[in-house]
Amino acid sequence: MGKYFSDVVEQAIADIYYCYDNDKAKQAAEAVFQAAKNDGDPDAYYILSRCFSGTCYSWDFHPFSENKAAAYAMLNEAVTRGSAIGVLGALRMDMLTPALQEAMPFESIHAAWESVKEKADGGNLFCQYMLGNTYYFLDLLEIDSVSKKDFPDSKAWTDWQREQVEKCLPYFENAFRGGMGLAGRNLVNYYCFGRGSLIPPEKKTGVEWKRIGADLGYPEWQYKYAVDLFYDNGNLKEQEDACQYARKAAEAGHLYAWEVLGDALYEGEIVPKDMKKALDCFEKAGDGENSAYAKNRAGWIYFQGLDGVPQDYARAVQLMTEAYKLSEGRYGVETLGVCYLLGLGCEQNPALGKKLLEEAKPCACRSYGLGMMYAEGIGVKQNIAMGVDWLKKAGEYLPAKEALTHYKKSFFGVWRKV
Repeated sequence: MGKYFSDVVEQAIADIYYCYDNDKAKQAAEAVFQAAKNDGDPDAYYILSRCFSGTCYSWDFHPFSENKAAAYAMLNEAVTRGSAIGVLGALRMDMLTPALQEAMPFESIHAAWESVKEKADGGNLFCQYMLGNTYYFLDLLEIDSVSKKDFPDSKAWTDWQREQVEKCLPYFENAFRGGMGLAGRNLVNYYCFGRGSLIPPEKKTGVEWKRIGADLGYPEWQYKYAVDLFYDNGNLKEQEDACQYARKAAEAGHLYAWEVLGDALYEGEIVPKDMKKALDCFEKAGDGENSAYAKNRAGWIYFQGLDGVPQDYARAVQLMTEAYKLSEGRYGVETLGVCYLLGLGCEQNPALGKKLLEEAKPCACRSYGLGMMYAEGIGVKQNIAMGVDWLKKAGEYLPAKEALTHYKKSFFGVWRKV
């Protein structure tokens, strides 16, 4: 038996939450599955429920498939079989129903909380993280059945809530420094965003905690700190540092870190510009589930055929379509509009092209598309003068400049195609 949990559960917590090794995580998940199935281990059921609960409960690239039904079933088993961490987990997920409270073998939620607190105060990082969450989210209100009516006035009520939230800090900090990178999420949120009217934000301190996490070797924080350094102020020295952190994160399996490296190669300010290598970075990042930005960047390179990358409209349409769907229309819209309007890499669909271009935010590509639509009369009544106006708004965008050479005013001031 381990110091805090069964040997299997303690090893699983270490392999899932104290490192970023997907092979270890898979083996750990299989081990707790067997412990739950064969031994009825209540804490094994809770760890399983977290594996099924999505990236909020593990790092972004753990090899677990989200399954809410399975997560709820495992969580129910954890609570009814007597997992204290399962009780706090169910409370945090708003699943600790009156019926489930009745079925749990604890006198109260507070009794389960005390069990977790004892392990946290004894040095267990995972329990420190969970206990920190009970303060951070003010789960203490339900754990101790506290409400505003228990205080003499609004100030006393507010002061008490603030004091409880502040208690999360030593638990999060100890867990984070001790080896649990996940504990940094709400620690950083505490400082970067504050807690409503209770805690004002201290963004500078939040960024410093990101740096600490990056220097501790956590890929999640190497990536997030790299993003801050690379995009926030354009300082070249900080961007160089950002690439070093991003490289470490990417090599450890953080796919979105490749976006930072791709942008560095695309822009060519701190490393030599190299579109082929940039494209490779964006396509690696594009393997992530929420990779709209990377797909959009890769699609643009294919659409333009930049610096030695062969122009490939079909691939551009494929990537931009994925980016458009993933971002709910934020990425890819103007490029897709041009492709559908002109039939580049896809079946021509002027109506869809027009819709997408009108939906897009102002940019050179959008102006080019609208210019071609009116100048050529594609899906609309031809109006060369209006088309030329839109093409001019595209500025130095090369396809627009080339298109403008095909239109000229006659002696009588009438625009014609030449």
